[in-house]
Amino acid sequence: MARKQHSKKQPRDLAIDLSDAQELEHVFQIACDNAVTVDQPLVLISQIQRSGGTLLNKLFDGHPAVHSHPSELHIGHPTKGYWPELELEAGPDDWLAMLHERWIGRRFEEGFGRRTLNRAGHPSLPFMLAPSLLDRIFRAVCAERPPRTARDILDRYFTAFFNAWLDYRGLREEPKSCVTAFTPRLAWGEGRGRFWIDYPDGRLIACHRDPRAWYASASRQKEGYSDLDEALALWSRGAEETLAAKNERGDAVFVVAYEDLVLEPERVTRALARWLDIQWEPILLRPTFNRLPTVPNSSYRLIDWGISTQSLDHWREVLSAGTVATIESVAMDLDEQVRAVRDSS
Repeated sequence: MARKQHSKKQPRDLAIDLSDAQELEHVFQIACDNAVTVDQPLVLISQIQRSGGTLLNKLFDGHPAVHSHPSELHIGHPTKGYWPELELEAGPDDWLAMLHERWIGRRFEEGFGRRTLNRAGHPSLPFMLAPSLLDRIFRAVCAERPPRTARDILDRYFTAFFNAWLDYRGLREEPKSCVTAFTPRLAWGEGRGRFWIDYPDGRLIACHRDPRAWYASASRQKEGYSDLDEALALWSRGAEETLAAKNERGDAVFVVAYEDLVLEPERVTRALARWLDIQWEPILLRPTFNRLPTVPNSSYRLIDWGISTQSLDHWREVLSAGTVATIESVAMDLDEQVRAVRDSS
C-alpha cells in the first residue's frame, strides 16, 4: 500500500540566535568542548496513544543510568509516526530538517507542562534547551566526527540534544546504559523494521491498555477517536502491532499492561530494570521531568503528583452499556492475546 505523502511543517521563527551575545557564544563553546557523547542503544516506547507511554517515559526520567528524552520523540519524517530514513550524502542541513522537533522551541519559550500543570494549579517547569544551540552543537559534532551510518547521525543528534539542554541533571552522572524515548505508533509496520536496522541493539517497549478504559480516555482527545468503529480499528491495529513485534524480536520487546504499571509500579519497574540490566532505583516509582515531580498526563482533571489509579475504572461511569458491549465484542479476544505475552507478570 502506498504511503500517504506528508510534509513536516516548517519551524516557526522564534527569533533566537545565541551567536548575537558574546556570553552565549561562550556557552556554546563550553558545551562543544565538554560534550558528553550520547551513543547508547535506544529504548523506544511505542504504542497506540493513551496507553501509558507518557507515564512510563516519566518514570525513566530520573534514573542515573538512563538518558531520558523528556517529551514525545518527534524525529519521525515526514511525520512523527514514520521512522526517518537518513541519507549520508544529504548533509547536516537536511538531517536537521528531518530530525527537527518543533515542540522544543515552544517548551523553551513557555516551560514544560504548561497546559497540563497549570490546569491543575501547578507552575510550568523550565526547559533550558534553545533550538539554535542544539543545531550548532549538532553541526559541530558532525564536523568533528563525520557520520558514516544513519545510526551515527542519530547518535550525533542525541549528543546535541542532551548537551544543549543546559540544566539537564543526568548528563554527567554514572555511565549510561541506554536512551529512552516515547512516540506513539513510531514502531508500527515498516517503521519498526527501519528502527531495528538503525538500532540492532535497541529495545522496544509496548504499552497495552484495556480497550474500554482506553476508549474512555481516547474519546476525550481531539485526535479523531470519537467514532467508535474507527477508534476500535486503531486500538486493534496497536494490539496487532504489539503481537507482531513480540513475535519478531522476542526478548528485545517488553510488553507492559497499563493496569499493571499503575497498580503495581514497583513490580513492573523492577522487571524493566532487570530486562535493561540497570539497577532498580526508587525514582522509577516517581513520574518526573528533569527529576522534578509532575502530575499525570490524563484526560481527566487530576491534580495529585505521582502515579494515579483514578483512570482505571472511570470507563464504568462514562461509557454507555451499548458502547461497552460493542467494545467487548470487538476487542476483548485480542486484549487477552496481548496480555498473554506481557512481560510484567
